Amino acid sequence: MTAQQIANLVNAGAKHEVRTRLKRLSLKDRLPKLWEITPYVNQSPETLHFFRENFSQELGALMMAKGDIEKAEKLYNQAKVS
Repeated sequence: MTAQQIANLVNAGAKHEVRTRLKRLSLKDRLPKLWEITPYVNQSPETLHFFRENFSQELGALMMAKGDIEKAEKLYNQAKVS
């Protein structure tokens, strides 16, 4: 799924499907996909709410790492332990 397809599915109400597909990915695979999605997070109130509720920690780690996937993974894992 592309980032645009994911945003469209969320806006169409297929939130459970998107969440399930993304959560099935390993963190190493999920972080790059979420980085691709960042331009669409604020696309609508639905997308903003969906990503805030389901992927805020991953997106926060990516933002702090400025897109560096390895650094974001370390930040995410540190945040989970705390």
